[in-house]
Amino acid sequence: MRRVVRRAPSVQGLGPLARSISGSIQNSTRPATSLTRPASVPVHFYQGRIRTPISAGYAAVTIASDGTATAYVGPQGLGTIWYPQAAAIATSTGAADTSTCTIYLGPEGLQTQVGGQSYAGGGDTIGLAVPPLWNGYFIWAKWAGGTAGALATLTIYGEMDSLRTN
Repeated sequence: MRRVVRRAPSVQGLGPLARSISGSIQNSTRPATSLTRPASVPVHFYQGRIRTPISAGYAAVTIASDGTATAYVGPQGLGTIWYPQAAAIATSTGAADTSTCTIYLGPEGLQTQVGGQSYAGGGDTIGLAVPPLWNGYFIWAKWAGGTAGALATLTIYGEMDSLRTN
């Protein structure tokens, strides 16, 4: 049995424009970088803890047409624990905003523990005396009476523990 090998058509008989187009098409199908995933550090190497300021403690949402908005943030990643001290709330309307904002603590769907209340939803800082937050627990900010279409932001300040390699 004879083996048939297919080859790409020769571009020598084509004009310079056709050769340049065929070359660019072939080159564009190659990835610019390697598609291999870099090696991960095994979990058992993360044994120590390091305390740093809270990172990723920021959320921004648009106030809905009914004047309400909900933003939430919380610790993410294996072994991350937050020790929040303050929540800064603001809207793009600023001090003229007559909205109110309530801060809640807890897992998703169970915002029953009130952490603070502000009648100056356009800009205020609320002190938080809360227990440490583990993965799955969040700080929620719920605005009411805000200006539709305005941007509402929540920023959490404090410290966090995260895992580090030894």
